[in-house]
Amino acid sequence: MEETEKKEKGTKVKTFPIPFALEKSKENITISTNKDFKPSKEQIINQAFKFHSQGNISEAANLYQYFINQGFNDHRVFSNYGVILKDLGKLKEAELSYRKAIELKPDFAEAYSNLGTLLKDLGRFKEASKQFEKCLEL
Repeated sequence: MEETEKKEKGTKVKTFPIPFALEKSKENITISTNKDFKPSKEQIINQAFKFHSQGNISEAANLYQYFINQGFNDHRVFSNYGVILKDLGKLKEAELSYRKAIELKPDFAEAYSNLGTLLKDLGRFKEASKQFEKCLEL
């Protein structure tokens, strides 16, 4: 009987209730123990877009700038960063960002529209008109 009592004591498992349903969580959680971990281009873009869509403009801008500083090129990043720059009153930088988006993807209608709006706001109506025409063409 002593051996049976020892086995029961050693195999007892205690469970605890989980306060949330695991199947409802769609977010992937990654834990990296590597201190030199560098996020991929897509991870940076996705996080920046998430911040931007949530209205966390400061963090989105930081990630867009980080992405650009890493030498990565993506038309969506330059276009979205241009929107932020325009909203901050950095109009020349916004124009350059929109033009870079167009350079990277010449059929990106949204960048032409954004650039046209910026040029219109600057009173450069002929240039703005050309951008809007290109946007409509696409």
